[in-house]
Amino acid sequence: MGSVCRRDWQKKYVGRSRVALKPRTTEQVSELLRYCSSRRLAVVPQGGNTGLVGGSVPVFDEVVISTAAMNRVLHFDEVSGALVAQAGCVLQSLDEFVGQRGFMMPLDLGAKGSCQIGGNVSTGAGGLRLLRYGSLHGSVLGLEVVLPEPLVPTPAPLPRAGAGAGDGLGSGVGGKGSGGDGRVLDLLRTLRKDNTGYDLKQLFIGAEGTLGIVTAVAIQCAPRPASVQVALLACPSFAAVTATLAAARRRLGEVLSAVEFLDTAASTLTTAHLDGVRNPLVAETAGGGVNGGGWGEATGGGGEVTRGSAWSPASSGASGGPFYVLVETHGSDEEHDRQKMERFLEAVMSDGCVADGTLASSEAQAAAIWRLREGIAEALARRGAVYKYDVSLPTSGMYDMVEALRGRLAAGGFGPEAGVAVVGYGHIGDGNLHLNVSAPRYDDVLLGLIEPYVYEFVASRNGSISAEHGIGLMKAGALSYSKGPVAVQLMRAIKAAVDPGGIMNPYKLLPRI
Repeated sequence: MGSVCRRDWQKKYVGRSRVALKPRTTEQVSELLRYCSSRRLAVVPQGGNTGLVGGSVPVFDEVVISTAAMNRVLHFDEVSGALVAQAGCVLQSLDEFVGQRGFMMPLDLGAKGSCQIGGNVSTGAGGLRLLRYGSLHGSVLGLEVVLPEPLVPTPAPLPRAGAGAGDGLGSGVGGKGSGGDGRVLDLLRTLRKDNTGYDLKQLFIGAEGTLGIVTAVAIQCAPRPASVQVALLACPSFAAVTATLAAARRRLGEVLSAVEFLDTAASTLTTAHLDGVRNPLVAETAGGGVNGGGWGEATGGGGEVTRGSAWSPASSGASGGPFYVLVETHGSDEEHDRQKMERFLEAVMSDGCVADGTLASSEAQAAAIWRLREGIAEALARRGAVYKYDVSLPTSGMYDMVEALRGRLAAGGFGPEAGVAVVGYGHIGDGNLHLNVSAPRYDDVLLGLIEPYVYEFVASRNGSISAEHGIGLMKAGALSYSKGPVAVQLMRAIKAAVDPGGIMNPYKLLPRI
């Protein structure tokens, strides 16, 4: 097998597996898990392998089972918007498929061109528009999951009440695909309402392949918006960022789809390391450097919008700010949505929350603004070693963590003069901070200053050590910072009940005993 299945895209986690299998059907996955269960062979389920916590790569010589060949759309209901697809379908391909039918996928990620829907579900991915379309725990309607075989034969089930002697239940779990086809849990429904006991599909959303392999997903798609408005704003402080968020919620209400933020360090790093990426609110350098200076006729010299009678910045000629906020709306009426956005922009300018801004007047300009935000992870990877942390914190004090870590590292000799940059950005709309430490190389002393300090800081604020990336191998030993002993004990009990042989994605998610 090639090295691509043995290591993650960051080249941070590398295993020694010699076998990578690519089944095409649920039946083939079932046969593989039956074989591996009978021989106690550890298994790593793998989708697009775009994860950031080492959850989809082997640690030692586990068998890799890739869903890449399971890439068929099984059904789409053009009335309800319910999509059923195999787990290996790439997110962007699914979005294009439903887009041709007037719908959109309810999640959007920077890795959408590579990540697979089964991996998205297994990691509980959040994405850029969770603020509007919610989490996968709400949009996933059903799942098909292949479970590992039990260590002992399943006892014969009791007959149904009133059934004859020859009318017993079949063996296995679930309905279609169970019995003689192995342990296939068939929860692949497209119903919005199904109040029939335990909602078992929720166990596998965010389980990171530790309980079974997701082979198919039923998901609720959203109507594709007829109107999309995108603005990039410069804020003088993080307090201004949170005030802008609050104003967006009040004034944009039902059309608000995303609110993202990035600090100056993130902006500078991204424009420096990605060709063609510009920040339209940062004046172009004298040497014609990578930073842009607006959108030509769409903006004034300082990035101020001159689109029709849209809005005017309070500080003409401003050249960026400590923080940038991306605000997006999805709606059905272009004129209505544009007016709402313009009134919002006028209000935040008048209140002093925003010093400068630009409102995209074309799809190309909107895509360029999004590229600045979505390109941060790629730019960080190009710069060198990256320590990545994905946390949830109370929104008002979210950036305190960035400033605290920046000061701690500088005091320990790992400041800008050592080539170390602490970068903060993320989904401000749902309290999700992406904290990244960029360094010339990986360094144990540097890591010792970062961990467990980051986890301790999060725990002290009653936050979560993983907002959307999952736990994987990276954070398994830190789970106790977010989950108490009773919760961890219950998680272990569920793992033991579903995977008694412990073959599913070992060393991930749960701390070692």
